[in-house]
Amino acid sequence: MDNFFRDILIAELHKVRTRTLSTIDGWSRERLLWYPPGGPVANPTGFLFWHMARREDMHLQDRVQQQDQLWRIEGWDKRLGLDPEETGFGFTAAQVRDFPLPPLAELTAYYNRVRDATLAYLEATTDAALLGPMPALADNSIGVYLLARVTHEHEHWGQIDYLNSIIPPGT
Repeated sequence: MDNFFRDILIAELHKVRTRTLSTIDGWSRERLLWYPPGGPVANPTGFLFWHMARREDMHLQDRVQQQDQLWRIEGWDKRLGLDPEETGFGFTAAQVRDFPLPPLAELTAYYNRVRDATLAYLEATTDAALLGPMPALADNSIGVYLLARVTHEHEHWGQIDYLNSIIPPGT
């Protein structure tokens, strides 16, 4: 019970990874890029999946650990052929529509690499460290900041699950 909060974060990250990967397993490119009728009123699943990994990488590496993102130092930006600075945050509908979605296998590899790094960080830390101040955000603790990231990912999984329920069969 010494690291109860840390262990909850770890358990939730495992849960949302399992749910997300099992939902999109084997999806076609067309399915990953599908929009609801009426145009891009919601982000397509493929974009959300990439965005989830990019934001987690940025938050854990840059903001929490104050180090370079895996995206750049491991060359994921080049491997996936995408902008080294983009995270998908604040994209316009046109930017989302024109997003050059990499293959699902590559997106999954990046997502898993980022999640593994996050879990390794958490396994090596303690509740006491998580209660410490968030670098550059003195009004927030590292743990509360990471909890917000977990909540954000659960929200995106909910969007993915919803899209999965309305995408036409055979897409």
